[in-house]
Amino acid sequence: MAILGIGTDIADVPRFAEHIERVPELLDRLLTPAEQLKRNGKRRTDASLAARFSAKEALKKAIGFPGWLPWQSAEVVPARSGAPSFRLSGLVLEHFRAIGGERLHLSITHDAHLTMTFVIAEGSGESLSPGVEWD
Repeated sequence: MAILGIGTDIADVPRFAEHIERVPELLDRLLTPAEQLKRNGKRRTDASLAARFSAKEALKKAIGFPGWLPWQSAEVVPARSGAPSFRLSGLVLEHFRAIGGERLHLSITHDAHLTMTFVIAEGSGESLSPGVEWD
């Protein structure tokens, strides 16, 4: 298996929260109901919500998704281990399969008012990166 692509994203939590406060319906466009709520049914923190959106931005970069990403088709879910993972569907899943994608690795971290996400896409397809050219 080869690395197909790598994506990273940084989100400013207060800025994300301001956007959601100004346009509340934006949250429903960006995140699924399960991504918005904790297991106890309470709303996730702004940092957690921003991290999930940031993860989708990093995924878009890692898999080279062309144009607008259908946000609901890439859901951040816990893996069996509890670590963050993705559940893909629709056009995002179709694209991932088309590039030979087989596995995604997702890392999320928060610090102060920032959240950072990192995604590695692996599979049997061609690398999406131009790589290094040698003379």
